[in-house]
Amino acid sequence: MVDVAQLVRAPDCDSGGRGFEPRLSPKVKTEPLSGAFFMSYHVYILKSLSDGSFYIGQTNNLESRLQRHNAGLEKYTKTKRPWEILWSIEVETRSEAMRLEKKLKNMKSRKRIIAFIEANG
Repeated sequence: MVDVAQLVRAPDCDSGGRGFEPRLSPKVKTEPLSGAFFMSYHVYILKSLSDGSFYIGQTNNLESRLQRHNAGLEKYTKTKRPWEILWSIEVETRSEAMRLEKKLKNMKSRKRIIAFIEANG
C-alpha cells in the first residue's frame, strides 16, 4: 500500500491535475511492461487526384486520416479532393514522425519530394 504522504499530483493532461501518482526517487528505474502497448506513427504524402498537388502529414491511424481528408473534414485538403496515398512510412515515435514530416515539408520542391520518394521506396 502506498503512503498518502508519498503521492504527488500527476502531471499528465488527461487527469487535469486531479489524479495522483506515487513519488519516485530519481534512482528508481521503472521497467517497461512485458507486452506493453506499442503505438506506431505514419508519415505520409498524399497526392490530389484533382490537381496533382501534394500534402504531407503524420498520424497514428493512416486509414482514418485518409478518410478524413477525402470526406472534406480537413481544412487545407477539402478543396482538392479526392486524395490518394503516394508514399508512407511507419516510425516508432511521434517525435520521429514530426521530424520527418518537417524535413519533407522543408524540401518545398516537387522535384525534391519525388526524388526522396524514389530513393526511399
